[in-house]
Amino acid sequence: MDLFHNIDIINKALDATMLRYSTISNNISNQDTPGYKRKDVAFEGFLEKEIERKGIGNISINTLNPKVYVDNQNYAYRMDGNNVDIDVEMAESAKVKLKYDTLIERTSAQLARYKSILQTIK
Repeated sequence: MDLFHNIDIINKALDATMLRYSTISNNISNQDTPGYKRKDVAFEGFLEKEIERKGIGNISINTLNPKVYVDNQNYAYRMDGNNVDIDVEMAESAKVKLKYDTLIERTSAQLARYKSILQTIK
């Protein structure tokens, strides 16, 4: 495990979070498109399985790739075949924003710890 392994994992989580935000924005943009099916991003499940299999220190960063998928729940939510619920999308958007902010804070704190360690070594 290298020194920046935790930051690498957080970086992957940030990538997944940004992809989810973009996907949610796309869902919101298509809320009135007949036949449009909402999309979401799978990432947390992949991360959880990797941690269960290998432990937090042995996660292979290259296997952690977020994937966009079509959410078929509520497949025929409306008469026009669109299953986007604007209230759900707005709530998800707020959750993603909070998650992103938290990941940025965590990264900044980790880098500050590294900086502090390096300054004491001088």
